[in-house]
Amino acid sequence: MIEMSQPVHWVDAAGQQQGPQPLEAVVQQVRAGQLPQTANVWWEGAPGWTPLNQLGLDLGLPAAPASASAALMSGMTDQELDDVFIDLVGRSWDMYKETEYATSIDEAMLGGVITALVDCGFVLIDLETANAWAGTAGSHRLRFEEPADHSRVNVSVQHLTPDPAVAKMIGHRAAVVVGYGQRVPQFSKVGNALKQEVQSGFIVSPEPGTVTFDADLSSGYVYAQIDLLMEIERYVDEHLDVDHEMLRKHLASVVYTMKTFIQARFGEVS
Repeated sequence: MIEMSQPVHWVDAAGQQQGPQPLEAVVQQVRAGQLPQTANVWWEGAPGWTPLNQLGLDLGLPAAPASASAALMSGMTDQELDDVFIDLVGRSWDMYKETEYATSIDEAMLGGVITALVDCGFVLIDLETANAWAGTAGSHRLRFEEPADHSRVNVSVQHLTPDPAVAKMIGHRAAVVVGYGQRVPQFSKVGNALKQEVQSGFIVSPEPGTVTFDADLSSGYVYAQIDLLMEIERYVDEHLDVDHEMLRKHLASVVYTMKTFIQARFGEVS
C-alpha cells in the first residue's frame, strides 16, 4: 500500500498535471472538496495513473446515504416491523367490527321483535325502515295483527347511538314506542274525540313511561302506546345473536299493559 508521504503527481480538476507533492497533501485537497475522489495520481515506480479512490485510502468522504426505505425502517428489526404491522391490522379489524356492530345492532333488534311476535301467531302487515348510515339514527316501524280478533300491535324502534364512539361510552340505546290497538264501537265519534285530545295534549318529546292514546282514522283503530328507552345490548350480543325469550317477555308485558288501558277505556274488542 502506498505511503501517505510518497511524492505523487496528480491531475487537477482542470485536467492539468500537478506535483510532485506528498500523497497526504493531495488527499487533503480531496477532503476539502478541491479535487474529486476519482482524480488520477502517479508516483515513481507506479505502473500507470490510478484513481485515488482505488488506492484504499481514507479520503474522509461522507458515507453514501441510505435509501429512503432503509431510512424509514431504521432502528427496527424485521420482527418488530412484523409485530407492528400485525397489531395495526388487528386493531383495524376490531374497529371495523365495532362499526359494523353499531350499524347492524338495530336491525338485529328489529329481527328479534318480528320473530318474537310472529312466533306467537301475529302477522306482520306493515314494515317501514330507514337504515343507519354515516352516524345517523336508524328508524323502524312495524305493525302486526292478531288473526283471531284483528287487534294490532305497533312497534317503533329508533337507534339513538349509531355512532361507535358514542355507543362505546354509553351503550347502544333505542327510543321504542309500543302500541296496542283495536277497533271500537262508534269509532267515528271516538276517533275524532281522540284526535282532538291528542292535539290539545301534544307532547313534542314524551318522557319514558308516558302512555298516550291515538286513533287511526283510515283503519278505524284506536291505540294505547307507551314511549320507552331501551338498551339494545340487553337483547343483542356482540355476535348479533338475539335473546328472543327475554325480548318476548318484555314485549308481552308492554302489550298486556297497553291492552288493559284500551279495554279499560273502550271495552273488549267487538
